Amino acid sequence: MKDLLTVKLKFSEYHTIFPKIMLTILIFLAVLMLLLNIVKRIREGTLTAFRFQFFVDNYDKLKFYGTFVLLIAYAFVLELIGFLPASILFMFLISLLFIGNVKKKSIVVSLANSLATSLVIWYLFGQLFDITLP
Repeated sequence: MKDLLTVKLKFSEYHTIFPKIMLTILIFLAVLMLLLNIVKRIREGTLTAFRFQFFVDNYDKLKFYGTFVLLIAYAFVLELIGFLPASILFMFLISLLFIGNVKKKSIVVSLANSLATSLVIWYLFGQLFDITLP
């Protein structure tokens, strides 16, 4: 029983276990949501009347595609300048995108949000927990 609860990893591989746990939980929850939806449709008698729609009508294309572009850019910039500066830049730009305007107040709020969030995550995970950040 003790071996079942023990994970044998090198210290340099500790950061690989959390994504695997999260992926397993997400797959489990996705299957659970699918099964619950199927059961609901069977009870309502609408299982065969299925209409797939990925996006709602009149979705905000700027926010959707802007987020997509920023995520891809974040992955590339992360390798070039490191976690902390890349995260601050990403959080700043994504906050401005979702606020929806570029006024002085929006810039100050986005800057404060990006600095606070990135520094807290960096300090908490990178320094206190000694987790390897990308």
